[in-house]
Formats: sequence, structure tokens, C-alpha cells
Amino acid sequence: MKKRTLRVFATAMVLSLAASLFMGCSSGNNQGSPESTQAAGGSTETAAGGSGGSAASGKDTLIIVTANETPSVTTNMHNAVAGDYLNKMTHNCLFYMDENMAVQPDLVESYENPSDTEWVFKLKQGVKFHNGEEMKAADVKASLELCKESPDVSLYGTSTGTIEVIDDYTVKITTDGPQSGLLIDLCHHGNAIIPADLIESGHDFNKEPIGTGPYKLTAWNKGESLEFEAFSDYFKGEPPIKKVIWKIIPEGSSRTMALEAGEADLIVEVENNDISRLADNSKVTVFNEGSTSHNFMMINNEKAPFDNINFRRAIASAIDKNAIIQVALNGAGTVADSMVPDCFPGTTNEGAPTFDVEKAKAYFAESGLNAADCGFAIICSDDTKLRVGQVIQSCLKENLGIDVTLESMDLATYLDVTATGDYQAALGGYTSNSLLSYAQGVYHSASINASNKTRTNEPEIDALIEKIQATVDQAENEKIVTEFNLKINDLCPQVPLYMRNNVRAYNSGLAGFNLNAGGNTYYDWMSWN
Repeated sequence: MKKRTLRVFATAMVLSLAASLFMGCSSGNNQGSPESTQAAGGSTETAAGGSGGSAASGKDTLIIVTANETPSVTTNMHNAVAGDYLNKMTHNCLFYMDENMAVQPDLVESYENPSDTEWVFKLKQGVKFHNGEEMKAADVKASLELCKESPDVSLYGTSTGTIEVIDDYTVKITTDGPQSGLLIDLCHHGNAIIPADLIESGHDFNKEPIGTGPYKLTAWNKGESLEFEAFSDYFKGEPPIKKVIWKIIPEGSSRTMALEAGEADLIVEVENNDISRLADNSKVTVFNEGSTSHNFMMINNEKAPFDNINFRRAIASAIDKNAIIQVALNGAGTVADSMVPDCFPGTTNEGAPTFDVEKAKAYFAESGLNAADCGFAIICSDDTKLRVGQVIQSCLKENLGIDVTLESMDLATYLDVTATGDYQAALGGYTSNSLLSYAQGVYHSASINASNKTRTNEPEIDALIEKIQATVDQAENEKIVTEFNLKINDLCPQVPLYMRNNVRAYNSGLAGFNLNAGGNTYYDWMSWN
């Protein structure tokens, strides 16, 4: 049985992403998602066998186990990865990111941009919502405007400018100046298309999400599971797998045992200590490759002692990140020093604090603070983060004499608490499709009370992010990215820890498994052998 092993973030993927970032300079008339079932590297993966004999011909249910329950199944009231997984099952956007991280039309048949600020999109005709209505241009306009008005996802609506309905199947967007990230923003779940009449009527999309996606939500048993069934009128064809069940299992080893026992078919968050064991199981395939997932200790810059730049630099220099990768991830990651993911064009590690105990002590001395007054609590929302926290706890005590406590919290509560700034420190991460979307979400002041958890509020940083957004020339854009990266590395608003691999384990009878570097999986591409 072929096993997928660690692969570094490929240069080809980076170049593909860079090309997609600058599609704003050209016209396009591309096809939708492929009919074939391709794996994330572009290759087709087909495997025989199955966990517990469960991959027999005729199997029509996929059981997925995950550590974290989504805070919402709406498209506009969250910016959580756990929710994005589900949104991609029930909804479509105008565009999507394919297995190579290239932007592709989804609900769009064709498009052109006659000027730097004008975009004309021709919609596919005959696309049905789950309630039987046909999707039209008015639905696109209402959905994109809803994104603009929704605090959790509004940053993905800043690029869309003025939205006009030309006719039932044509939408025109006039942007406020050139927008390098428009097409990538239109891939985000916040811009997924939902019925305009239901938006206007105040429909409860968290109770009954209505989209155009390949699956419909049929049950949400809070704290336990979510159930989906295939949408027979899906515009790309009814999915081969007719029922998908997501089970919430917070404890890592329990997820592993469920897969081994044939009680589950796919693990989203694989317990790192079980990767080798699962890889040795002939009935299981392990996917373990590089990703855009940047993981860090976010610290509240509005609160002491984190409002002291030298204290931030001190703790960033005092933590052994290689130890974190070995102890908490079982090697499934790489060290991150830069304040942004270093996989995107123009990024740099220059000026970022690295693990250096002597420098950490020097920074701490320069801060003028007393270790006895600098203790703080770190919020952790899963087992892996607890292990990461334990390494940080040990390093800061040993290297700087700082006492750290660890606090466990479920994901929904963690997201609320960190968004409102009612915390000191927490372990988190951000998975992005571009440097621009990362910078907007993590560091722009407009994202405070949403995904800017450090509450960074620096006019110079905001201005550089906006300049990246407005610059469509690739070479110039990369120069501004580097300038921004150097400034944010110097500011040190958080403590970068590692780039986490995308790791999944699944029943080897599952064909068409796919996962791109941004974490996107399309379950309608999958089938059972």
C-alpha cells in the first residue's frame, strides 16, 4: 500500500499560487472543478482494501471524525477552519482553489476584466439551491453584500467594491482601485452564494443552511455529530457518496481507534503520536504534506506585559520550537520564525526573533520587567495545543524564570474569548490561500474583534497591507510584501512556532481523496472502490 510521506511546500505550488494572485490583470474562461478525482499533488490516488472490511462495493456513507465542532454552519457568522470544512460541502463560491492552489471558476461560466477596476462575471445557468430555486445574479449581489456587512468575514468583502446586476446571469464588480486579492477573496466561504430572498426574510441559516453545494445538512446533534446527504440536483452531478457524517471526538487516540475499528473512515486532526502506527496499517492511508498553516502563540498586545516590545521579543527568543515539533507534533511540521507564513512570494525571515536563550535574556533585561510580575495563562483548545503549551511552559520557566499556566477551553468558547480580547495568550493558527489574506486577517486593525487576535493596531502596518491589496504588478507586489514582512517581524506582535503539515488518515478503500496546501478538501470528488 502506497503511503504519502512528508513533502516540503513545493516551489511549483508557490508559483501556482503567485500566478493566481495576479489573475486580476487578465481575462479568463476556465472550466469548473475537474470531474476526475485528483489527489492534492495532482495525482490520482486509488487504493484497495478498507478498514475493517468497510470499503466493500456499494458503500455509500463516509464517516469523518474531527476534534473541533464548528461554531456555526452559516457562511458569514464565523471565520473558523472547522466551519469552512462544512461550508465547502453545502455551498459554492464564484471561484474555488483547486488541488494546486490555483483559482478556478466555480459558479462563474466566464469572466473578463476590461480595466484594472472592472470585472464582469457570466454565471452558470440552471444552478439550483437546495430549496429548488435557481441561482441568479441577484443572489450573488446579496451574498457578496452580506459578506461586507458581517464582522467575522467582512475583510473578505473589502475588495468587492460596487456590485451591479446586469441581467439574470451577469454581475459586474467595480473595485475601489486595483485589487490584487479579489479572486482569492471570492473563494472564501464568507462570499459563498445563498438565496437573496432568504437573506431579506431573515432566514436562520444556522438552523437550515441553503446553498448550491453538493451536500445538504440534515441534522446537527450539538456536541456529537453533523449529518449531510447528497444533493441530487447538484449542478456538477450528484456526488458518488450519498451520506457524510461528521463525528466530534475531541480526544486524539479515540479518533485513531475509531478509524482502526472501522467506525470511522477519515480523520481530520490525526493524533500526531499515532501517525507512524497508522502508516503501518495496510488498511489505512496517511497523507502527510506541507501546508500554509502558520501556528503561533498569540498574545494580547493591549495588555501588560505584552504591550512591551522587548518582552514579546524575549519570549519569542526563549522558546525551543524544534522541541515543540518533536514533542507535540511528532515531527509533522517545520520551525516558523517569521510573523507570516514563509511559503508565499516576497516573504522573509529576516529580523524575526529566533530561538536564542542569550538574546532572550538580553531582550528581557531591556524590557525592564521582573519575571515575578510576568506570569500569564495560555489558552489551549485541543490535546496538541496542550502539549505545545507544556513545552512553552518549560522553556519560559527555565530560560527566563516566567511562570506560565495552561487553560483548556473548547473551540467555540476559545474563539469568542480571543476575538473579544478577554485573554492574555492562546495557541492558535491561521491557514490562508495568500499572503494578503493572511495579513488582512491576522494583522489589519479592521480585523480586531474578529481574526486579529493580537489586536495589532499600527497605521503603518495597515497602510502596507492596503498597498499589497492595491498592487497588481507581481514584482512590485512582492517588494511590498517584503517591506511589510520586515516591519511585522520587527514589531513581533505574536510568537511564531511552526508551520504545521496537513495530516489526514483515511480508509484505503476511499478513492479520490484530495487536500490542497490551504486545507481545502472536496468531498464530492471522492467515491468508494
